[in-house]
Amino acid sequence: MSKTYCIECRLLISHCICADRPACASKMHWKLLMHPNEANKRSNSGFHVKRLLGENASVIPWQRTQQQNMEASCASLGKPPVLLFPENFVSDEAACYEEYQASWQSRPLLIIDATWQQARKMYRQSEWLQSLDVWSLPMAKRDEISRLSGFDYQLRKNQQSTGCSTIETVAFAMHLLGESETADQMLDYFDLFQKDSNDPSQTS
Repeated sequence: MSKTYCIECRLLISHCICADRPACASKMHWKLLMHPNEANKRSNSGFHVKRLLGENASVIPWQRTQQQNMEASCASLGKPPVLLFPENFVSDEAACYEEYQASWQSRPLLIIDATWQQARKMYRQSEWLQSLDVWSLPMAKRDEISRLSGFDYQLRKNQQSTGCSTIETVAFAMHLLGESETADQMLDYFDLFQKDSNDPSQTS
């Protein structure tokens, strides 16, 4: 028998959690540069970032051969985005910082929405990405944030243990930017999604 899934939360209609979706807002604009393999994955957390933040978030499809189009889509009011990316994967030429810089005000924040293997490859393939300022979130501070230290991204067990999913990265940055309430609302909602996703009826 075929199963019917909600197009909004990507769970079975019988497990739909749309009524529990919180109203979230951010003073920042978040850009998700999404690998094509992620677009239809039910385990993709970037999809929920967009749903939760609405107009405060945009999804830009990764197009290796259309770098100029991506660059234009990721900019805001003519200003380039700031890339959130681990320092140990950043090119030598990139300007990399652990602290959010005052000069970045009004610039969007860009996250590569992909597996770590895909994200590293996308970064290496794009001179434009390598030219961006990079905010390398200080992982030592992650464990100081109780909501993040206890968060368990259960849907991609094959990913590196030290990495963050897209929704975790957004929530981590929000905590550092003083948007803790919104960050925790997003993680609470995604926890609910994970719980229902792990129900055997979702895949059996």
